[in-house]
Amino acid sequence: MSSIVKAKCPKCKTEVSVEEDASVLSTVCTSCQTAFVPATVIAESNKRFEMGMYVVMLLVGLGLIVYMAATGSLKPKPDPPAAVLPE
Repeated sequence: MSSIVKAKCPKCKTEVSVEEDASVLSTVCTSCQTAFVPATVIAESNKRFEMGMYVVMLLVGLGLIVYMAATGSLKPKPDPPAAVLPE
């Protein structure tokens, strides 16, 4: 038994439900009669989400570097002075 997937029509944004096995076949939107392949629409949506996550991770990383530079944590700390043994 296959699961049901939902894809939005690229033209009118109406949600269309199809079985997962049939998502690679062309489907017709009931509202605007546009033929589209739900698997393609879902893949494009996932790609946009993935790119958005990469942008967010990049911004967080750059923010962390700027914060470390502003607080002086970016430079390595000098080694503590070596203990001098009494002679």
